[in-house]
Amino acid sequence: MKYIITILSNILFISFANAQNIVPNYSFEQDDSCPTNENTFSCIDWEKATSESPDYFNACDTAAVSIGKSAPWVGVPYNFIGHQNAYDGVAYVGINMYDASLPDYKEYLITNLPALEIDTVYKVTIHVSLADYCEFASDAMGVLFTTYGSPNQFTGGTLVESPQIDYTSYGVISDTANWTTLTGTFIADSAYTKLIIGVFKNANQMTISSVNENSKINSPKAAYYYLDAVIVEKLSSTSLAKININDGVKIYPNPFTDHTTMIFDNPNNQNYTLTIFNAQGFIVRKSTDITSNRLRIERNDLPSGFYYYQLANRDNIVANGKLAIN
Repeated sequence: MKYIITILSNILFISFANAQNIVPNYSFEQDDSCPTNENTFSCIDWEKATSESPDYFNACDTAAVSIGKSAPWVGVPYNFIGHQNAYDGVAYVGINMYDASLPDYKEYLITNLPALEIDTVYKVTIHVSLADYCEFASDAMGVLFTTYGSPNQFTGGTLVESPQIDYTSYGVISDTANWTTLTGTFIADSAYTKLIIGVFKNANQMTISSVNENSKINSPKAAYYYLDAVIVEKLSSTSLAKININDGVKIYPNPFTDHTTMIFDNPNNQNYTLTIFNAQGFIVRKSTDITSNRLRIERNDLPSGFYYYQLANRDNIVANGKLAIN
C-alpha cells in the first residue's frame, strides 16, 4: 500500500522540494508551563478533541516532586509509562488508542491549520512509538482533516469518522525502542482548517496484538503511543486543478449516480488506459485496452465523493480531471 507516493508523483508531476510544514508547534516544544502529571496538558497550539485527555511529556519535569514521585512522571525520556527520547527536541505527547477494560476509550489531539488548498496534494507524516509498559499494540492510527471541531467539542468514546489519512497499511506498530515514521498523502477536497489525530474505528475494526508479556503486573492493559514531529506539507508543484488536461475529453453526466460516459478523440483506435484514484491517491479502478473513443464508467461499489482520473495512451497522459459521485 505504500506505493501511494510514487503514484501521485507520477500522475501529478509533483516534487517534495521546498515543502513547508504548516502544523503549529509541530514537535510540541512550546508550553504554557512545565507538566507535572498526566492531567497537565500545557502544550501550546494543541488541545484534546474530546472529553478524554492526551498526556504531555517534557524534559522539564525532572523529578515531579510536587506529586511525590521520586522519578519524572511526565518527563522525557523517563515517564510513568515508559522510556523514550524525543524524536525532535525534548517533548512529545501520548494518546491511548485502545484499552482492554474500556474498548471504546480513545484520546485525540486537535490543532488549527491554515486553510488547505482545494485539489492540492498534501503529505502527512507522524512519528510514533509504543510505550514500554503497554500490554497491547494496534494498527489503527489516522488523521482527520475537518472544517469544524474545537477542543472538548466531541464527547468521549470513539470518533467514528472517515479520516483522509489511514495508517493501517503499516500494520500493528509494536516498536518501543525506536520511532516509527508514518507517512501518507491525500488530495484536499475542502479548505480544511482543523487536524485531529487518533483512532477513528471501533475496537472490533482494529487489529489488536498482545505484546510485552513480561510487563509489570500493574502495567496498563492498553495500546498507548507517544507522538512527535507532526508534519503536513503541501507538495510544491502544481495541483490537479492547474494541470487539468482535458482537451477533446467529455464526461457526461458529472457528477453521476450509477454510471457516466467518457468520450474522447481516438481517430486511429489507439490503445488507452483509464485509471481512477480516490482522494487519498489510491487506485480504485483501472480499465486497459480501450481502443474506441467512448467508455462507460460504472459506479459499482464506489462510495460517494470525489475521484480523480488519468487517461493515457502508450506515449502520453492525455487527460487528468475530477469525477464526482452523488
